[in-house]
Amino acid sequence: MNYWIAAFAVALVVVIGAAAGPLGAVISLIAFAVTLFLLWAHKLGYMGAWTRFGLDRFTAPFLEGDNYDRLTLITTDGEKLAKACTVALVLIALSLVLPGYQVGILVVAVGAWYLYQIRRANAPAKPSAATLELPSAKGGAFKPAETREARIN
Repeated sequence: MNYWIAAFAVALVVVIGAAAGPLGAVISLIAFAVTLFLLWAHKLGYMGAWTRFGLDRFTAPFLEGDNYDRLTLITTDGEKLAKACTVALVLIALSLVLPGYQVGILVVAVGAWYLYQIRRANAPAKPSAATLELPSAKGGAFKPAETREARIN
């Protein structure tokens, strides 16, 4: 079933991209791939998504052997495929309606916001006031009673 969803998503992006011309088809495929990676990065982190799917070990030809196995891992989630396809379609639709520079500004602004959201979602948790550790007795401001000098008159 995932093969049909993946094939439909890519075909839809190509058909709508072709409506905007050859450059629109290339832009829609790039937007589809980048969005799919960012959706996985939101869940796994940037380097987690990059290394989990073996994108650092990709070699030519792209659709043979290990590369095919890596691509099938990326396309296993139908919801992420649908979201990536939707983003690519919205991008092409906006580029057909609005001037290119406005779409570019919008893409940069939304992209920066989403990159920030990914970073925030994968940041280590900050300790709250209740979990802060108190300074240790040996290195802190107070010395333990055993180490104090007692004066007797």
